[in-house]
Amino acid sequence: MLDTIRVKYPIIPTTEQLQHWTKIFTVKQEGIRRKYIYNYKFDGAMLKYTYIPTDYIGNPLLMLELSLPKLLFDNNYQMILGIESTIDTANFYLRDIPHAPNLDLAEGILIRLDICYNHQVGNLVGDYIKALGHLDYPHRRTKYHRTEGVEFRAKHKTTKFYDKEKESKKSEAAGLLRQELTLMNGKDIQKLLGITKPKLTDITKNFVVEQLENDLAKLRLLGNSIHTRDTALVALCQAHGDMAGLYYYGLLVSKLDKPKKEIASNIQKHPRTIDRKLRKIVDAGIPLTLTEKDEPLPPLEIKF
Repeated sequence: MLDTIRVKYPIIPTTEQLQHWTKIFTVKQEGIRRKYIYNYKFDGAMLKYTYIPTDYIGNPLLMLELSLPKLLFDNNYQMILGIESTIDTANFYLRDIPHAPNLDLAEGILIRLDICYNHQVGNLVGDYIKALGHLDYPHRRTKYHRTEGVEFRAKHKTTKFYDKEKESKKSEAAGLLRQELTLMNGKDIQKLLGITKPKLTDITKNFVVEQLENDLAKLRLLGNSIHTRDTALVALCQAHGDMAGLYYYGLLVSKLDKPKKEIASNIQKHPRTIDRKLRKIVDAGIPLTLTEKDEPLPPLEIKF
Protein backbone atom coordinates (compact mmCIF):
# COMPACT_ATOMS: atom_id res chain seq x y z
CA MET A 1 0.00 0.00 0.00
CA LEU A 2 2.77 2.48 0.94
CA ASP A 3 6.55 2.35 0.62
CA THR A 4 8.81 5.42 0.85
CA ILE A 5 7.57 8.62 2.45
CA ARG A 6 9.14 11.98 3.23
CA VAL A 7 7.69 14.14 5.98
CA LYS A 8 8.60 17.60 7.23
CA TYR A 9 8.43 19.32 10.62
CA PRO A 10 9.12 22.83 11.98
CA ILE A 11 11.58 21.29 14.45
CA ILE A 12 15.14 22.34 15.37
CA PRO A 13 17.56 19.55 16.35
CA THR A 14 19.68 20.26 19.42
CA THR A 15 23.24 21.57 19.11
CA GLU A 16 24.50 18.26 20.53
CA GLN A 17 22.57 16.29 17.90
CA LEU A 18 23.84 18.44 15.03
CA GLN A 19 27.43 17.75 16.03
CA HIS A 20 26.91 14.26 14.56
CA TRP A 21 25.33 15.49 11.34
CA THR A 22 27.13 16.40 8.10
CA LYS A 23 27.09 20.14 7.45
CA ILE A 24 26.83 21.35 3.85
CA PHE A 25 27.23 24.91 2.58
CA THR A 26 25.65 26.00 -0.71
CA VAL A 27 26.30 29.38 -2.29
CA LYS A 28 23.11 31.02 -3.56
CA GLN A 29 22.41 34.48 -4.98
CA GLU A 30 20.77 35.41 -1.71
CA GLY A 31 23.79 34.20 0.28
CA ILE A 32 25.20 31.04 1.83
CA ARG A 33 22.67 28.36 2.66
CA ARG A 34 23.36 25.80 5.38
CA LYS A 35 22.04 22.27 5.38
CA TYR A 36 22.62 19.36 7.75
CA ILE A 37 22.31 15.71 6.73
CA TYR A 38 22.17 12.63 8.94
CA ASN A 39 21.69 9.09 7.60
CA TYR A 40 21.15 6.25 10.04
CA LYS A 41 20.89 2.57 9.09
CA PHE A 42 18.26 0.78 11.16
CA ASP A 43 18.39 -2.91 10.16
CA GLY A 44 17.28 -2.82 6.49
CA ALA A 45 15.95 0.74 6.58
CA MET A 46 17.96 3.86 5.80
CA LEU A 47 16.62 6.84 7.74
CA LYS A 48 17.51 10.07 5.94
CA TYR A 49 17.27 13.21 8.05
CA THR A 50 17.76 16.67 6.54
CA TYR A 51 17.69 19.91 8.50
CA ILE A 52 17.62 23.40 6.96
CA PRO A 53 17.88 26.16 9.62
CA THR A 54 16.02 28.67 7.45
CA ASP A 55 13.75 27.64 4.60
CA TYR A 56 12.49 29.95 1.84
CA ILE A 57 10.04 31.66 4.18
CA GLY A 58 12.44 31.91 7.11
CA ASN A 59 11.30 28.91 9.17
CA PRO A 60 13.31 25.90 10.40
CA LEU A 61 12.71 22.76 8.34
CA LEU A 62 13.42 19.19 9.40
CA MET A 63 12.71 16.34 6.95
CA LEU A 64 12.77 12.58 7.34
CA GLU A 65 12.65 10.10 4.45
CA LEU A 66 12.29 6.35 4.96
CA SER A 67 10.80 3.18 3.54
CA LEU A 68 7.99 2.14 5.87
CA PRO A 69 8.05 -1.59 5.01
CA LYS A 70 11.84 -1.72 5.36
CA LEU A 71 11.55 -0.18 8.82
CA LEU A 72 8.77 -2.58 9.86
CA PHE A 73 9.71 -5.79 8.03
CA ASP A 74 13.38 -5.33 7.05
CA ASN A 75 12.29 -5.62 3.38
CA ASN A 76 10.11 -3.68 0.96
CA TYR A 77 8.30 -6.48 -0.85
CA GLN A 78 5.83 -7.04 1.97
CA MET A 79 2.82 -4.75 1.95
CA ILE A 80 1.84 -2.57 4.88
CA LEU A 81 -1.95 -2.45 5.22
CA GLY A 82 -2.87 -0.54 8.38
CA ILE A 83 -1.84 3.12 8.71
CA GLU A 84 -2.42 3.50 12.46
CA SER A 85 -0.55 0.32 13.41
CA THR A 86 2.27 1.27 11.01
CA ILE A 87 2.64 4.69 12.63
CA ASP A 88 2.63 3.19 16.14
CA THR A 89 5.32 0.63 15.29
CA ALA A 90 7.44 3.12 13.33
CA ASN A 91 7.28 5.67 16.16
CA PHE A 92 8.42 2.98 18.60
CA TYR A 93 11.55 2.38 16.50
CA LEU A 94 12.20 6.05 15.76
CA ARG A 95 12.20 7.20 19.37
CA ASP A 96 15.57 5.55 20.08
CA ILE A 97 17.49 6.72 17.00
CA PRO A 98 20.73 8.29 18.30
CA HIS A 99 21.52 11.94 17.57
CA ALA A 100 18.06 12.59 16.08
CA PRO A 101 14.94 14.36 17.39
CA ASN A 102 12.07 12.17 18.55
CA LEU A 103 9.53 12.42 15.73
CA ASP A 104 5.89 11.37 15.46
CA LEU A 105 5.10 10.25 11.90
CA ALA A 106 1.46 11.16 12.45
CA GLU A 107 2.45 14.83 12.85
CA GLY A 108 4.72 15.16 9.82
CA ILE A 109 3.50 16.91 6.66
CA LEU A 110 3.82 14.61 3.64
CA ILE A 111 6.08 15.94 0.88
CA ARG A 112 6.81 12.59 -0.79
CA LEU A 113 4.54 9.57 -1.06
CA ASP A 114 5.09 6.19 -2.73
CA ILE A 115 1.85 4.26 -3.25
CA CYS A 116 2.22 0.65 -4.31
CA TYR A 117 0.60 -2.72 -4.93
CA ASN A 118 1.94 -6.22 -5.57
CA HIS A 119 0.21 -7.96 -8.45
CA GLN A 120 0.57 -11.71 -7.98
CA VAL A 121 1.14 -12.84 -11.58
CA GLY A 122 3.46 -15.83 -11.10
CA ASN A 123 5.74 -16.57 -14.04
CA LEU A 124 4.09 -13.89 -16.18
CA VAL A 125 6.04 -10.98 -14.68
CA GLY A 126 8.35 -10.69 -17.68
CA ASP A 127 5.45 -10.94 -20.14
CA TYR A 128 3.59 -8.09 -18.45
CA ILE A 129 6.70 -5.91 -18.40
CA LYS A 130 7.38 -6.52 -22.09
CA ALA A 131 3.78 -5.65 -23.00
CA LEU A 132 3.67 -2.58 -20.74
CA GLY A 133 6.80 -1.23 -22.40
CA HIS A 134 4.77 -0.44 -25.53
CA LEU A 135 2.19 1.71 -23.73
CA ASP A 136 1.97 5.49 -23.51
CA TYR A 137 0.77 7.46 -20.49
CA PRO A 138 -0.70 10.89 -21.36
CA HIS A 139 1.80 13.74 -20.81
CA ARG A 140 4.53 11.41 -19.55
CA ARG A 141 7.64 9.81 -20.99
CA THR A 142 7.89 6.02 -21.23
CA LYS A 143 11.20 4.50 -20.14
CA TYR A 144 11.43 0.77 -20.74
CA HIS A 145 14.05 -1.26 -18.88
CA ARG A 146 14.10 -4.62 -20.65
CA THR A 147 13.03 -7.54 -18.41
CA GLU A 148 13.24 -5.30 -15.31
CA GLY A 149 10.46 -2.75 -15.54
CA VAL A 150 8.71 0.21 -17.15
CA GLU A 151 8.49 3.82 -15.98
CA PHE A 152 6.04 6.51 -17.04
CA ARG A 153 7.70 9.74 -15.95
CA ALA A 154 6.57 13.31 -15.42
CA LYS A 155 8.51 16.04 -13.61
CA HIS A 156 7.36 15.19 -10.10
CA LYS A 157 5.33 12.00 -10.70
CA THR A 158 6.40 8.55 -11.82
CA THR A 159 4.32 5.43 -12.31
CA LYS A 160 6.35 2.22 -12.40
CA PHE A 161 5.78 -1.47 -13.02
CA TYR A 162 8.71 -3.74 -12.24
CA ASP A 163 9.89 -7.19 -11.21
CA LYS A 164 9.99 -7.03 -7.42
CA GLU A 165 12.14 -10.14 -7.12
CA LYS A 166 14.87 -8.64 -9.31
CA GLU A 167 14.68 -5.26 -7.56
CA SER A 168 14.71 -6.63 -4.02
CA LYS A 169 16.97 -9.61 -4.75
CA LYS A 170 14.66 -11.66 -2.52
CA SER A 171 13.37 -15.04 -3.70
CA GLU A 172 10.30 -14.49 -1.52
CA ALA A 173 9.21 -11.78 -3.97
CA ALA A 174 9.06 -14.19 -6.93
CA GLY A 175 6.00 -13.66 -9.09
CA LEU A 176 5.35 -10.11 -7.86
CA LEU A 177 4.76 -7.40 -10.44
CA ARG A 178 5.03 -4.19 -8.42
CA GLN A 179 2.90 -1.23 -9.45
CA GLU A 180 4.12 1.97 -7.84
CA LEU A 181 3.17 5.64 -7.99
CA THR A 182 5.76 8.11 -6.66
CA LEU A 183 4.68 11.65 -5.82
CA MET A 184 7.78 13.81 -5.27
CA ASN A 185 6.04 17.15 -4.80
CA GLY A 186 4.05 18.07 -1.71
CA LYS A 187 1.66 20.18 -3.81
CA ASP A 188 0.65 17.12 -5.83
CA ILE A 189 -0.16 15.28 -2.60
CA GLN A 190 -2.15 18.30 -1.38
CA LYS A 191 -4.11 18.41 -4.62
CA LEU A 192 -4.96 14.70 -4.67
CA LEU A 193 -6.06 14.68 -1.03
CA GLY A 194 -7.68 18.11 -1.07
CA ILE A 195 -5.82 19.00 2.13
CA THR A 196 -3.41 21.89 2.69
CA LYS A 197 -1.24 20.00 5.16
CA PRO A 198 -1.58 16.30 4.28
CA LYS A 199 -0.43 13.77 6.85
CA LEU A 200 0.06 10.03 6.89
CA THR A 201 -3.18 9.68 8.85
CA ASP A 202 -5.06 11.16 5.86
CA ILE A 203 -4.09 8.20 3.64
CA THR A 204 -6.83 5.58 3.33
CA LYS A 205 -7.13 2.32 1.41
CA ASN A 206 -9.82 3.90 -0.76
CA PHE A 207 -7.44 6.74 -1.67
CA VAL A 208 -4.67 4.29 -2.54
CA VAL A 209 -6.97 2.13 -4.67
CA GLU A 210 -8.29 5.24 -6.45
CA GLN A 211 -4.78 6.45 -7.39
CA LEU A 212 -3.56 3.05 -8.55
CA GLU A 213 -6.71 2.38 -10.58
CA ASN A 214 -6.43 5.84 -12.11
CA ASP A 215 -2.98 4.92 -13.43
CA LEU A 216 -4.33 1.66 -14.85
CA ALA A 217 -7.18 3.58 -16.49
CA LYS A 218 -4.78 6.10 -18.08
CA LEU A 219 -2.92 3.16 -19.61
CA ARG A 220 -6.24 1.61 -20.70
CA LEU A 221 -5.49 -1.44 -18.56
CA LEU A 222 -8.28 -1.09 -16.00
CA GLY A 223 -10.59 -4.06 -16.46
CA ASN A 224 -8.92 -5.03 -19.74
CA SER A 225 -6.82 -8.05 -20.65
CA ILE A 226 -3.68 -7.65 -22.74
CA HIS A 227 -4.59 -9.45 -25.95
CA THR A 228 -2.67 -11.82 -28.16
CA ARG A 229 -2.48 -11.03 -31.87
CA ASP A 230 -5.22 -13.57 -32.58
CA THR A 231 -7.65 -12.44 -29.90
CA ALA A 232 -7.08 -8.75 -30.71
CA LEU A 233 -7.95 -9.33 -34.37
CA VAL A 234 -11.12 -11.22 -33.46
CA ALA A 235 -12.19 -8.57 -30.93
CA LEU A 236 -11.61 -5.68 -33.34
CA CYS A 237 -13.52 -7.39 -36.14
CA GLN A 238 -16.40 -8.09 -33.77
CA ALA A 239 -16.43 -4.46 -32.61
CA HIS A 240 -16.00 -2.70 -35.95
CA GLY A 241 -16.68 -5.22 -38.70
CA ASP A 242 -14.20 -7.25 -40.72
CA MET A 243 -12.74 -4.53 -42.95
CA ALA A 244 -12.46 -1.85 -40.27
CA GLY A 245 -11.27 -4.47 -37.78
CA LEU A 246 -8.43 -5.46 -40.08
CA TYR A 247 -7.48 -1.78 -40.48
CA TYR A 248 -7.44 -1.15 -36.75
CA TYR A 249 -5.50 -4.35 -36.16
CA GLY A 250 -2.82 -3.21 -38.62
CA LEU A 251 -2.64 0.14 -36.83
CA LEU A 252 -2.26 -1.60 -33.47
CA VAL A 253 0.60 -3.75 -34.76
CA SER A 254 2.28 -0.68 -36.28
CA LYS A 255 1.96 1.12 -32.94
CA LEU A 256 4.08 -1.60 -31.31
CA ASP A 257 7.04 -0.82 -33.57
CA LYS A 258 6.74 2.89 -34.33
CA PRO A 259 5.94 6.09 -32.41
CA LYS A 260 2.61 7.71 -33.17
CA LYS A 261 4.27 10.71 -34.83
CA GLU A 262 6.21 8.45 -37.20
CA ILE A 263 3.06 6.60 -38.20
CA ALA A 264 1.32 9.92 -38.88
CA SER A 265 4.26 11.11 -40.97
CA ASN A 266 4.42 7.91 -42.99
CA ILE A 267 0.77 8.11 -44.00
CA GLN A 268 0.74 11.92 -44.16
CA LYS A 269 -1.90 12.37 -41.49
CA HIS A 270 -2.04 14.67 -38.46
CA PRO A 271 -1.17 12.91 -35.15
CA ARG A 272 -4.64 13.82 -33.87
CA THR A 273 -6.10 11.73 -36.66
CA ILE A 274 -4.04 8.79 -35.44
CA ASP A 275 -5.28 9.49 -31.90
CA ARG A 276 -8.88 9.20 -33.07
CA LYS A 277 -8.12 5.91 -34.80
CA LEU A 278 -6.32 4.52 -31.76
CA ARG A 279 -9.29 5.51 -29.61
CA LYS A 280 -11.41 3.11 -31.66
CA ILE A 281 -9.09 0.32 -30.56
CA VAL A 282 -9.19 1.12 -26.84
CA ASP A 283 -12.97 1.68 -27.03
CA ALA A 284 -13.16 -2.00 -27.96
CA GLY A 285 -11.45 -2.84 -24.64
CA ILE A 286 -8.04 -3.47 -26.16
CA PRO A 287 -4.98 -1.73 -24.63
CA LEU A 288 -2.48 -0.46 -27.20
CA THR A 289 -0.13 -3.40 -26.76
CA LEU A 290 -0.05 -7.15 -27.31
CA THR A 291 1.44 -10.19 -25.63
CA GLU A 292 3.37 -12.95 -27.34
CA LYS A 293 1.85 -15.55 -25.02
CA ASP A 294 -0.70 -18.05 -26.35
CA GLU A 295 -3.41 -16.63 -24.09
CA PRO A 296 -4.25 -13.01 -23.15
CA LEU A 297 -2.69 -11.67 -19.96
CA PRO A 298 -5.43 -11.24 -17.30
CA PRO A 299 -6.43 -7.70 -16.21
CA LEU A 300 -4.38 -6.13 -13.42
CA GLU A 301 -6.66 -5.60 -10.42
CA ILE A 302 -6.17 -3.77 -7.10
CA LYS A 303 -7.56 -5.92 -4.30
CA PHE A 304 -6.70 -5.20 -0.67
